[in-house]
Amino acid sequence: MRTAVIILAAFAALWNVDASAGTYVLRSSTTGAIAVPVAVPPEEPTTPLPPETSAGFALSMTGQASVAAGAALDLRPVVSGASGSLSYSYSGRLPLGVSFDVKTGRIDGRALVAGSYEVWVSATDSIGTAVTAVVTIVVT
Repeated sequence: MRTAVIILAAFAALWNVDASAGTYVLRSSTTGAIAVPVAVPPEEPTTPLPPETSAGFALSMTGQASVAAGAALDLRPVVSGASGSLSYSYSGRLPLGVSFDVKTGRIDGRALVAGSYEVWVSATDSIGTAVTAVVTIVVT
C-alpha cells in the first residue's frame, strides 16, 4: 500500500497535480508550459445531390382571383407532371375570411376586407420536387 502512495505522489509531482483544488494541470517536465492543442481541420462538407426532378411538373391556380368584399372566393391548383402524391403549402397573406387547405391546395372562403393580397402556393411531389405559382387576390 505504501508503494502505491509513493507512486501516486511521484506522478503528482511529475505532472504538477493539485489534488486539493480538484483540478489537474498537466505541464511539460522540461519547460513547464502546456503544449498547444493540435487543431484538426473539419472534414470538407459534401454537397447533397439535388432531388430528381419530375419532367414537366407544373402548377397553376384556376378560379376568379378578383371578388367583391363579402363574396365567395374559390381558387384551385392545377398540377401536371407530378410524381406520386402531393403536399401543398403557401406563403404570403390571405384575405380575412379566406383559408388554405394543405391537403388540396384550395384557397376558399368569403373575402371580407378589401385589398390586394399576393400569395405563393407551392406543391411538392413524393420525390421532393417543388413548384410554386403566384396568385394575386384582389378584393374590392
